[in-house]
Amino acid sequence: MAEHTQIVSSTPRRTRIKLSRKRRTAEEISRLAKRLKASPKVDEVETNLYAGTLIVHHKEKALGDIKAELKDMGVIVLAATGIETSVQSFTDAVADLENQVGPTLGAILDFKLLVPLGFGALAAVQLARRGLEIGTAPWYLLGYFAYESFVRLNRREEKPAPRG
Repeated sequence: MAEHTQIVSSTPRRTRIKLSRKRRTAEEISRLAKRLKASPKVDEVETNLYAGTLIVHHKEKALGDIKAELKDMGVIVLAATGIETSVQSFTDAVADLENQVGPTLGAILDFKLLVPLGFGALAAVQLARRGLEIGTAPWYLLGYFAYESFVRLNRREEKPAPRG
């Protein structure tokens, strides 16, 4: 079963969403379907409790609105394929987590710093336990994840300069 809610397939007018384990109850699937059906950009929502999926028939270019609607309901949707898409989904998931938990914790925790520090700590533990051995999740890979996640999570969006 899926650990995360994922978009399994998408065409311009149809999207199949595989729900995470915790969302695979009749009540939760019904709640999600009812809210999505209320959107003016959604034509129909098919549910399958056994498979844990929603098939959303929608207007063209409405996928962003559907993902935003799900996000408003507390559902973080990960894309199923593509490295860049996965990286974007990871950064989106961390940002969503920060938005949901951040106000509760105040300024105590910054997930954009905690995630890279976590990878860095894992790298240090692996290096201490296994030395320079190349095995599963070697220290240098975890170190790379620490660096890369810090850079990607703390990247500022560049706005194009106005043309004049």
